[in-house]
Amino acid sequence: MWNPTKNKKLGVCIYNYDGNTKYGLPLEIGETVQILEENGGWYRGFSIRNKSLKGIFPASYIHLKAFHIYNEGLYETVAPVEDPTVKEVACVLREWHIIWKRLYIRRETSLFQRLLAVMRDLIEWRRQLITGTITQDQIRELKCQITGKIDWGNRQLGLDLVPRLNNEVVDPDSLSPIALHQVHVQSSENVAGLLGRGTTKRKEVKRSPNHHLYLSMRDFSCSLGEDMEIFFFLYDAQQAETISERFLVRFAKYGMSHFVEKLHNASTIFTDLGEADLNRELYLVAHIIRSGRMLNDSRKSALHSYRRPYGCSVLNISDILCEKSEGSLEEEREFTTKVYTCSESDFSQLHEFIIKKLSNKFNVLSGQQNYGIVLSLRLFNGELSQLQQDTPLLFKNLIITHKLGFSDVIMPGDVRNDLYLTLEKGDFEKGGKSTGKNIEATIFLVNSEGLILEKCINPGSGHENVSKYHSVVLYHNNTPRWVEMIKLAVPIEKFDGAHVRIEYRHCSTRDKEKKLLGFSFIQLMDDKGTILKNGSHELYVYKCEDGPKLQDPRAYLSLPSGPKEGGSTTPNSICNSNAPVPPSPPPFPNPASGQFFSRSSRETVHIRTLLCSTKLTQNGDLLSLLKWKAHPDRIQDTLHKVMKLNGEETVKFLQDILDALFSMFSTGDGNSTSNSGLVFKVLVHILSLLEDNKFEHFKPVMDAYITGHFAAALVYKGLISCVKHCADLVRDADKQDAIQKCFRSLEYIFKFIIQSRILFARATGDQSEEAFKADLYSLFNSFNRMLAINHDLIILPTQIALVSSFGQIYVQLLNVLPVQEVAKIVKLTIDCLPPEPNVALVQAKLRCIHDTVKSEIFQNIDSRVELFEVFTRHLKKHMLQQQELTMCATILGDMLTYLHHEHTKSTQKYHSASNVVSREVEILVLVLLETLIYCVKDMDRSSLVMVN
Repeated sequence: MWNPTKNKKLGVCIYNYDGNTKYGLPLEIGETVQILEENGGWYRGFSIRNKSLKGIFPASYIHLKAFHIYNEGLYETVAPVEDPTVKEVACVLREWHIIWKRLYIRRETSLFQRLLAVMRDLIEWRRQLITGTITQDQIRELKCQITGKIDWGNRQLGLDLVPRLNNEVVDPDSLSPIALHQVHVQSSENVAGLLGRGTTKRKEVKRSPNHHLYLSMRDFSCSLGEDMEIFFFLYDAQQAETISERFLVRFAKYGMSHFVEKLHNASTIFTDLGEADLNRELYLVAHIIRSGRMLNDSRKSALHSYRRPYGCSVLNISDILCEKSEGSLEEEREFTTKVYTCSESDFSQLHEFIIKKLSNKFNVLSGQQNYGIVLSLRLFNGELSQLQQDTPLLFKNLIITHKLGFSDVIMPGDVRNDLYLTLEKGDFEKGGKSTGKNIEATIFLVNSEGLILEKCINPGSGHENVSKYHSVVLYHNNTPRWVEMIKLAVPIEKFDGAHVRIEYRHCSTRDKEKKLLGFSFIQLMDDKGTILKNGSHELYVYKCEDGPKLQDPRAYLSLPSGPKEGGSTTPNSICNSNAPVPPSPPPFPNPASGQFFSRSSRETVHIRTLLCSTKLTQNGDLLSLLKWKAHPDRIQDTLHKVMKLNGEETVKFLQDILDALFSMFSTGDGNSTSNSGLVFKVLVHILSLLEDNKFEHFKPVMDAYITGHFAAALVYKGLISCVKHCADLVRDADKQDAIQKCFRSLEYIFKFIIQSRILFARATGDQSEEAFKADLYSLFNSFNRMLAINHDLIILPTQIALVSSFGQIYVQLLNVLPVQEVAKIVKLTIDCLPPEPNVALVQAKLRCIHDTVKSEIFQNIDSRVELFEVFTRHLKKHMLQQQELTMCATILGDMLTYLHHEHTKSTQKYHSASNVVSREVEILVLVLLETLIYCVKDMDRSSLVMVN
């Protein structure tokens, strides 16, 4: 018995059905059907192509899909819910297929072949969209490609071009005539651009500044019967520097094949590569280390296990990354790199030798060309958190390998506290022997009490933290060059008093106990709280053969860790300094313990450090600001020094700096209150940095801080007072630089004011609301008095900066004031401008009007009535004077478009609003129609305004 479906159903035919049964409905694959009844594995319904013909068809031939009902009722339409681009491709292919056959019949071979290639591309790209296995960024770029191909094909075939908005087909009935015209103009420009370039490349899509390189080690075709370690890192050959952490892959002596279930441990993603990084001469380098016997030719089991150099592999990825715009790494690509070996003295520089093609320095491993590492690479673009959501399977258990340094944008909440230490090289005495020593360096992190900080050393991403790190042992080498980088993951609270101790031991080939030779040390933090400076540090090597003597750090911490010039030098100071090297100090006795630690002037070790932290700093001036409460008497000096900091250091600690400044504003401390003007000056200086193209990516960081981290509920009073003071001082100030900075940063200052007031009202139940409004109105009165000043070239830039900020400020005021009150403020501000303003000021005013028209202020009926007459009057004035006609036309078009939208709504539901729209149209006709006719009459037909 046939049962009507309780709910409407829509499906697509997945097999051809010839309908060879009674009442059967023939269907073709891909055909959409609406289902009316069902019974025993059969459906009854009709095809969307021919709704009058109903019949039955097998349920197994139909795939049900989601749908949407339009105009529900007698004349309803049921349409599948699917991606508009996917649907458009299907329709286009059906239409083009018929034309394509005609081209074959007419022997138009060239167009036939080109159209075939485009159709194949569209089929493949539609498949990729349907599968849903690509990221959102890739989907957007793919849709750009698809629409570009469709528009190209329609133009080649003489078909109508489809109006689009954001690559989606628009409904002409839903747009005003002006909006539809603008869409047509934009679509035509896009297609013309494609044809002008002679190619069908997609439109450029704004890319995220963050790039991430995915790496997976598929195979390592070598086994020596010992445990192996492979360290992968990114290396800039031009600058000769490592730019990423080391990613560590470890596997047992029997090789990777026994660890198939742990293959995710051989995959990582190198994060936060900026555009500048992708333009470097980058190589992916792999250092291979075996762990086992000292000598590889020994077959006897060893008492000790030593980390010994084995080989190296490099892969040039600069060319690959440069092709990112062509999508060469949108999917994983596999590469095979050779493994090379050389003498142990050259191990740390082996990748440099290979890159420079110094073939005499190395040999192919075992003379076999097929020995190597199989890798797969893929480049991602976007925020890492979003990529993890878009491709959860790929990122499941994926190891993160950080860049050495920060990404181009540091968001609030991005906490990082990494100190990288590179054990570079050492110089040791022979000690009367003819052969060199086998020196192993062991690195510890020790606190002031002599306790080793457990699990605070990371040998490489992908490996758990360890309590001590053993270096590679170079055989018979008194001048070892290790160049091994580790990460010191020290908790912030344990930095104070912590130091690095490096112990040196001779490793005998006869498996004797490792003999302690000496040690070096260096403090991580000085007495002021600043962290060890970045760069190279020379360390003294102190003689010690008795390990227990090192258990009490007081026995050596009073000694100098290196040369007297602070114990560290930077590369620039090494190259440029002409100062004489100080003489080596004599042995140093320790009076407290009565012990002696002596050193030889010919034994030194060099390390290199790099701090990547959002909480710890190496700048004393910045530290003084962050800890200003400890020395409130030094606030003025501290604030003056902060304004001299470089921008990179400032934006890196943006959140902490802002917290400190607002803390000064909020406190009742007499010292900070008297310095509120200076605090405000520093705040404006920091906000002005965001106008620099170099730091424009930090604007979202500032927005995120304001909405999610800003908590100063009392600062709005002080901020309003400071801004008002700047506005009142305009006439009397000889130098306008500081005031201009204030008004250029006014958008963010108002965001702080509004957010502070919201927090205060939330905490007190809207207490002092009338006082807050009075302060705001007083501030805007000061603005209006300043804007009324005419023909003053000194003040003009300040006026322009202020008016340019108004559009965003009005929108922010909606959070604390009724929309009608905001509209009154807009009206008074626009009308107070000089009657004959400068051209730049006219442009700023029109931009302000345009921003207001596009905002919620214009959408409210009451506020729009307040503003409509003002805006049309100003438009008429500038149109009569032939000033900024393009901007005037744009504003007028947006006003008409919105009125069309309001008229459509009012005729459907809101009949009371229809009279308002009619009155506004009447104002436009009476005020602007005659002026508009004269402007069009006198205008050059080839001008940009007429074209658009």
